[in-house]
Amino acid sequence: MTTKLEVISNDEFVALVDAFADELLDLCQFFVSQIEGRLPDTERLFARLSYASKLVEDLLDYHGAKNNRQWYCYRELVASILNFSSAAFTMKHIVSRISFYEIGADEAFIFASQLVHRFLINTLTNLCQELIAETKKMGLKLSPPTLAREQFANLSSNRYLEFNILPQDLYDERQHIVRITTAYLNIVRDFELLGFYKRFPTGELRALIPSRINEEILRKYEMIIHNLQSSYDTYIGRDASRSEGSTFKALRDHISISLHLLELSGRLAHYFERHLYDVGRSGIYLEVQQLLARLVNTEFLLDAIINYAVFSCNEFLARGKSLAQSLLNQYIEHDEITVGVPVKLGFHSRPCMLVAKIVQHYGGQVEMIVAEDHFDASSILDLQWAGGKVQRENLSQVKFRGDARALADIAILAGINYGEDTMGKGIPLPPELSYLR
Repeated sequence: MTTKLEVISNDEFVALVDAFADELLDLCQFFVSQIEGRLPDTERLFARLSYASKLVEDLLDYHGAKNNRQWYCYRELVASILNFSSAAFTMKHIVSRISFYEIGADEAFIFASQLVHRFLINTLTNLCQELIAETKKMGLKLSPPTLAREQFANLSSNRYLEFNILPQDLYDERQHIVRITTAYLNIVRDFELLGFYKRFPTGELRALIPSRINEEILRKYEMIIHNLQSSYDTYIGRDASRSEGSTFKALRDHISISLHLLELSGRLAHYFERHLYDVGRSGIYLEVQQLLARLVNTEFLLDAIINYAVFSCNEFLARGKSLAQSLLNQYIEHDEITVGVPVKLGFHSRPCMLVAKIVQHYGGQVEMIVAEDHFDASSILDLQWAGGKVQRENLSQVKFRGDARALADIAILAGINYGEDTMGKGIPLPPELSYLR
């Protein structure tokens, strides 16, 4: 049964907001009262600001503030503080943990991270100041500030408890390592297709969101990598023998930094699309949008999303590729098969492309062996070179050696003449090879 809606008077709602907004306003006053450079830049501050603003945002939304002329601006300012405090929490984590990650972070990335973090703090200062002003304008209660710096101790540390839990043998660990490293390589391949392998000039940034990259895409990859990290920690990460300096830890660090950069970019892209992107707003909506645009440096925001977070995510995912490849080749089951050469036309473009796609799909190393020569079966060009040798020597069979999973699918492909008839026309692929379509 649907609950009947009733209109609440403005005076009643003011009293209700007073009861819920006290912590948020206390934090806002503390935030703006700190002399430049003296703000306790800690996760605890941003976490409390995020929690307090979320509580007030929910209150406002439950009572329809988004559709009320008097309260719309107040609601947008609270939502803005929620977005930027959450982003600042993630950014503070990145800045604090860079030196602990084995990701090869250079001085340029560290400096860029600090710049983005400072931008978030400056933006939060602007938003807190504006919310305080709006609070006074709305006739809400603004109690004297009560918070002190000592209440916001730093979270990050280089001190650790003793590692005194012995390493454990986990069930089916080998299979999980193969599964997770394969998934990582597939994520890298897909993310690279987005095309953010370079930085973009400032003048081009507005044209990229939301047409080429947006909150939906970023949240999708955030969830995919979150699931990958969770799977890693469940099935691999509990082995304490995989500590500093190991390939496992380095791979885990590349997964982690990529996840945090996607969290940051998703949160900021959400803010730009929801609050600053022009979708034809008018009236009070346009007035508040223009106010927010004065409080938030939109050009820097877009640069932080694309040229810092998305670009860096692409970079670190790509750097982790060799680590995942190394572990995958170490733990996969190796095998060797002998299969026939494509009838009539040999290894021309289509068979080579399908074989390479199979190998790339699984990620493990596979070679085509022709007489005494070895060719990389993940490379279409290498396979075509091999095909030339097969044709010159008039061979009817070749060998493939490497990842047993890929070899099983290559055997299926070879069994249907590599997906074509003797005239070179494509034929339907079996269900096992549906990923090639």
